[in-house]
Amino acid sequence: MSDDKHGPQPTLRPTAPSTLAVSALAGGALTLLLVARYYQRAPELAWYNSVAILALAVLLAWMAWNTRRTLNPNRRRSPAAAPDRSEPNPRAGTVHGPEHALQIARYAVLAKAAAIAGAVFFGAYLGFTIWLAIQSDRLAAAGEDLPGGVLGTVSCAALTASALWLEHSCRIPPTEDDEDEDRPRPE
Repeated sequence: MSDDKHGPQPTLRPTAPSTLAVSALAGGALTLLLVARYYQRAPELAWYNSVAILALAVLLAWMAWNTRRTLNPNRRRSPAAAPDRSEPNPRAGTVHGPEHALQIARYAVLAKAAAIAGAVFFGAYLGFTIWLAIQSDRLAAAGEDLPGGVLGTVSCAALTASALWLEHSCRIPPTEDDEDEDRPRPE
């Protein structure tokens, strides 16, 4: 049995902007290639697909707001809101119990996956929308599909933004003990 100090430590780093950019570019390039060749066989851009993506973005934004409020309870509290004296003052970044820490970790993984998927679909919808905008003068069907492409692009951008907000909200702020460990000790 090995102790935890010497084994590999699991890490989950924030999503890099380069990862999102490459994902969006790959989704856009692949879509442009496919739609130029197979537009006649492409499925209809239904508005309800974009609404479902937008609903997921709203859900992730609500989770981000709730998580941030849970991990930072004293942040921007109004002076009119008097603290309840019957309960001990919660410290910022204190997660009570392993089930809450596991929930925050699951939210972080969900946020990372949703950010990357949102970027891929953003690139795909953007590529499709660009192609539709170029072809709308030539093809009547392209002009009819253009609003659905724009709505999908906006929905995927909202999904990516709310997923990044959730990922940022899952960061546990340093406690006073952590700040003491970072300071150099006088000798």
